[in-house]
Amino acid sequence: MNLFVVCPHCQDFVEILEINCAIFRHAVFKQTGQQLNPHASKEECDRLTEQGQVYGCGKPFQIVTNNGTHEAVECGYI
Repeated sequence: MNLFVVCPHCQDFVEILEINCAIFRHAVFKQTGQQLNPHASKEECDRLTEQGQVYGCGKPFQIVTNNGTHEAVECGYI
């Protein structure tokens, strides 16, 4: 599955490869291309973003599906 959504925080595009619990962090490691743990803490997200280790804003969002349409909406650090 390749799904593209717009980050509700920074308005950049995010590629979603797989949906499990539908919680994500807008962060992909620059060295590996792997997505950040979707349940990473705010502190970890902020640190990685500030150190320039990830692409993306590092903020949390959730994928909501309505009538087959996927949308990214803001959520807390769950």
